[in-house]
Amino acid sequence: MPGPHKSRPEIEIPLPDPSVLEEILKQVGFDPIFRYEKYRTEYTTHPNKGTVMLDETPIGNFLEVEGSGRWIDHTARLLGFTRGDYITGSYGYLYQNYCRDRGITPTNMVFGRKRS
Repeated sequence: MPGPHKSRPEIEIPLPDPSVLEEILKQVGFDPIFRYEKYRTEYTTHPNKGTVMLDETPIGNFLEVEGSGRWIDHTARLLGFTRGDYITGSYGYLYQNYCRDRGITPTNMVFGRKRS
């Protein structure tokens, strides 16, 4: 049974030219299926313990708390949240639900562009 915390491996590398990786992925048979935008602000009090991130997205604002399960629970309580408030779904999943609830056809989760 899944617990209240989400855990998954992440690989982060510097990527000076994203178009090169896009071409590599295309050449080995990958196609983009979903694109999303967010503005992220990171906060920490103890860099070795965990990080709190405020994500502003086209479908709302979300707080992501990364660290050990114990640190996440403690930090969430300090911020006034309970385990009942936790969301472990991906942004793709959240966007699909957002669109379904509003009768919108899902495309990409991007901010609207103002025309000049």
